Amino acid sequence: MKISRISYIVAIVLALIAGVAVYAYQASADQRALAGKAAVQVYVSQQDIPVGVKLSDIYLQGLAKKENFPADSLPVGAITDITTANGDLVVSHPITKGQLLLDSQVGTQAAAASQIVVPDGQVAVSVNVDDSQRVANFLVPGAQVVVYYTAADRTSVRVLLPRADIIAVGSTSTSSTTGTGTVVSPLVTLALPPADAARVVLATHNGTVYFGLLSKTTTVAPGSGVALSNLFGN
Repeated sequence: MKISRISYIVAIVLALIAGVAVYAYQASADQRALAGKAAVQVYVSQQDIPVGVKLSDIYLQGLAKKENFPADSLPVGAITDITTANGDLVVSHPITKGQLLLDSQVGTQAAAASQIVVPDGQVAVSVNVDDSQRVANFLVPGAQVVVYYTAADRTSVRVLLPRADIIAVGSTSTSSTTGTGTVVSPLVTLALPPADAARVVLATHNGTVYFGLLSKTTTVAPGSGVALSNLFGN
């Protein structure tokens, strides 16, 4: 039985249609695969970022930078832009170096529970001091200090507290940072027993307090000090 010329033509046309269909499907699949692997620029932290820092400050200070990230493995809520629309949002949970910035990590205010942790049975009190009173800018959360008191007449200095724990400097606390880097702020927060906290508050209202940075082995006698009358040990 002979196959007509028309049958040949129909077969060729069908083959061409099938080929085009296969090519189109393959091209579409390749595009879908490439779309899944396409790089999306998202913000990645360049260092540990404590609670309370604004997104706008993160951008301005270079605390996070845009990096390429595969679209198909991008976490939900990854921050791709920092603008005036979200710049006033603050970090509500500590962000570690190398971590992607996510919507779930920021909010209109920092979570109070994660900003500062006060040891059981103690009270957190903040003291506003200048550079010399806080050992320049060397005080950091986690450091221990001796607290000196100078009376208003400035004729004597005595040890108010022989050892106290610093739990925050400015808005950076022991629970929101690894302690690396310098924190510059006039506000220093101490964790103290209630009676000592009251002494510090009274001292700041009636004289001047100074902090001295302690080593682990330094021993300071409570109440010790010096007056102008024996300044030179006479």
